[in-house]
Amino acid sequence: MLSKLRGKWSAYLRMGTIRNRLLMAFMLLVLVPATLIGASSVYLGLRSGQQQVINQLHSVATLKEEQIDDWLVSLRIHLAAVIYPYQVATLVEPLVNEERTSLAYERAETALRLQFNQLIETTGLFEEIWLLDTRGRTLLSTNSEREGQVHMTQAYFLHGLKEVYTQSMASTTAQGLSSPVVVAHPVWNAEAQVVAVVVGRASADRLHTIMLQRAGLGETGETYLVGPNTLLLTPSRFADENTPILRLQTPILEDVIRKHTNQEGLYDNYHGKPVIGVYRWIPALQLVLVAEQAQAEAFQATYEVLWFNTVIASITIFVALVLALFMARSIGKPLANLADTATQIAAGNLQLHARIERDDEIGALAKAFNRMTARLHKLIVYLERHVSELEHAETEVRRVNDQLARDVAEQHALSHLSNCLQRCHSLDEAYQSSVALLQELFPTCSGGFYRQVPGTNQLHLVGYWGDVQLMQLQTAHSECLSNIHNGTFRLDQDLPEIKVCAFSIDGVRHEALCVQLLVSGERLGLLQIQKNPEDPQDLTPLVERVADLLALALSNLQLRENLREQAIRDPLTGIFNRRYANEVFGPKLAHAQRHGETLALVLFDIDHFKRINDTFGHDAGDATLRAVGAMLNAYVRAEDVACRFGGEEVLLIMNNLNSTQALQRANELRIRLSELIIEYNGSQLPPITASLGVALYPEHGQTQDDLLNIADQALYRAKAGGRNQVLLAQLNSVSS
Repeated sequence: MLSKLRGKWSAYLRMGTIRNRLLMAFMLLVLVPATLIGASSVYLGLRSGQQQVINQLHSVATLKEEQIDDWLVSLRIHLAAVIYPYQVATLVEPLVNEERTSLAYERAETALRLQFNQLIETTGLFEEIWLLDTRGRTLLSTNSEREGQVHMTQAYFLHGLKEVYTQSMASTTAQGLSSPVVVAHPVWNAEAQVVAVVVGRASADRLHTIMLQRAGLGETGETYLVGPNTLLLTPSRFADENTPILRLQTPILEDVIRKHTNQEGLYDNYHGKPVIGVYRWIPALQLVLVAEQAQAEAFQATYEVLWFNTVIASITIFVALVLALFMARSIGKPLANLADTATQIAAGNLQLHARIERDDEIGALAKAFNRMTARLHKLIVYLERHVSELEHAETEVRRVNDQLARDVAEQHALSHLSNCLQRCHSLDEAYQSSVALLQELFPTCSGGFYRQVPGTNQLHLVGYWGDVQLMQLQTAHSECLSNIHNGTFRLDQDLPEIKVCAFSIDGVRHEALCVQLLVSGERLGLLQIQKNPEDPQDLTPLVERVADLLALALSNLQLRENLREQAIRDPLTGIFNRRYANEVFGPKLAHAQRHGETLALVLFDIDHFKRINDTFGHDAGDATLRAVGAMLNAYVRAEDVACRFGGEEVLLIMNNLNSTQALQRANELRIRLSELIIEYNGSQLPPITASLGVALYPEHGQTQDDLLNIADQALYRAKAGGRNQVLLAQLNSVSS
């Protein structure tokens, strides 16, 4: 059955004349490019139309973002003007410093409340305005229920103590329920000190108006804001009144919220209709601005143009096919005659020549066919002559391949050495692992690796491999080692490349290749490779590459260790900095929680430190801090952490101490501080004292923030109680 089908198919192919095949070829040449061009035109047209719509949506989003920025600027300006500088002493400071029952407090409260309400009523920009003291307590608010609340952990309060700050509250709000923006502004007194923070919750009416404006998006376009929780924060033009809270859930939105980038695409919107939209991340509000339009309306003009182009292309293809039919018939007949002649010559009639009937490409083909037979014999002779040349070339290729194999093996070993050194976390680890790696690179040689002792001309032996006894003799007779230890080598001239160190024992000459590991004029070590007299290979290039690789890797590790030390140390005191304290506090607290241990915090502050700066100058203050840091480095235990927490404030984290032991250690520290002798400019500064606050886990708190706040409260009580004392945190501080 299969043979019959194969025979019918072959007969069908033979039945087709060259004219029919040319016709088929012409049709394919027309149809395939036309199809590809048509498909490409449709694809590019759709893509161009989509890009135009996206560009328009980006323009609308940019306009909306500029309007939002103008709205935020207006919020900051009006909030800054709610309290004039000359009113700070009469309206703000009485609320901060006076008792609530005093006449000055009542007058200030009444006047300031009136100003807050007037700003809300006249501008319509705010829903609520309140005033916080420097500890985060609400002194005055247009919403009386807020008065007395503490906001010390809120980001708008912490940033508002330093600068004008805008915070998005989108994570706690939903569409139509509240404003997503809070603005905080510091209040300064005449001495440029922050005495309070005024905070305003913005009214969302203007934001809703901006989002509801069409701005050229047709009948189906709209813009709205989406929070990190994917809830719509502004009203929608097409929202169902029975569904006041809407949620937009698309992969593009999740990616924009996670990466804080701008993106666009096709998707189904919050009510399930296909739209095209752009997502714009608003950094000032930490929100996503969405501008979208229904796909049917957005691509309507593009679809009309594509339909017109398709009709024109179909007519063009039909005309091309008719022309192809006539061209195939004019070319097919002479080619068929030439094919018949070629068939007879292939059957063995070598005396037959093709007839040259035409003076065109077909005639040229017949002439070439006749010359082909004559040149066949010449080609055979030519091939035989080159056989011997190919054999010689094959031998040369084998030699080159052997050399390439050695080069590849060396490169693989160098890559392995580089990868192993890159995985090392310290210089000690790198030096110790290098000996085994070097032995893999030079398996037939003996060698030694030396490490430079910092600050000296001495080299410390890291290790040998191979014939250890021979390497010990090499070390004893090495001219390079002797010159380095004596300091007679200069890094800019001596050993610029590999030097050969030789010595003789019992008339036998031994040679070693010595190369220093140098980076930017700094010596990191020395590499010695004992040459194997039975191996004729020149090791110099490989030794140079290994030395360069080792020097660079060790230099990078040394630089990494130096940078790590600089990053966690306070440059003035020499103790750890606050960054390191935050880095180790969490793990220490987690360790104490897992093992049921205690963790003691001692937070102390040098009493009247500002008086030292004012009396003796800031250099004297720096000398005081250096002396305190030197004393702490000698005082604390190896498992404890002492860090400069800010200014003259120092934090100690100590393991496994109960309250009695912690107080005892703190008192010892207080006494040592008071007995500290501080020299400055050849004279002795007055003695210092310190106030210390002590808090323990789990007695006083369970989290890092709780323990720090409670220790700070104990420190504040120690300073308020007369200074130069140690106070343990109170148990009721946890609840407060």
